[in-house]
Amino acid sequence: MSGYGYERRRHPLRIVLIVLIVLIALLVAADFAARAFAENKAASEIQQQGFPKKPNVDIEGFPFLTQVAAKHFNDIQISASNVPEGPLDIASIDASLKNVHIDGAFSGGTIDSLNGTATITFTALTNAMTAEAGPLGQLANAGLTLSDAGPDEVKATLNVVVISGTPVWRVTRTSGGGIHLQLVSTGGLPSALLSPVRSVTVPLPKLPLGLTIQSISVNSSGLTGTLTGQDVSFGS
Repeated sequence: MSGYGYERRRHPLRIVLIVLIVLIALLVAADFAARAFAENKAASEIQQQGFPKKPNVDIEGFPFLTQVAAKHFNDIQISASNVPEGPLDIASIDASLKNVHIDGAFSGGTIDSLNGTATITFTALTNAMTAEAGPLGQLANAGLTLSDAGPDEVKATLNVVVISGTPVWRVTRTSGGGIHLQLVSTGGLPSALLSPVRSVTVPLPKLPLGLTIQSISVNSSGLTGTLTGQDVSFGS
């Protein structure tokens, strides 16, 4: 009898444990579903603000719903690839948003800090540079292909009829958020030949959530822009 009574006492406990496990699984599923909905909504809002394409948004941390209740998100990641802007394609944009505070109506808020990078390939920069420069004359058939020439310079090896040379441009960020290429060395080519590409400014797309490019560096793969933002307000 004592063994039978023990088994009867264990049976309700087993049911309670199963119910608890099911409830936890449902709560976790609801948390992930709510996160996915919020990420998609945030990505759509960023695109509607003028960003050229819908980015990927990842809200870090678990559980998500407790962050919603607190109206505070510690870390949100935003990324996008092959972002078009006129003649220029940005290969990738990656940004991290730290300490995002949501207002009472969930219609806006503030971001303590934003940091990230934007990468641009030499191919994309070459295409944008020639598009912005207009007719290139003899350079059109010279194979204008850029490569790195230092931390803030790019170069191109050109062959024009019987003349060849390696001109160099210095790359800087414009006050309006674009990329400026200024010829600093003709590399043995006639100066008049390079007049169409002596000074070229390539525009950059409007970045989401107040991100701005603070600096641009040149590496073996292309250009890398450093993105930053502080105490940024968003929404209505």
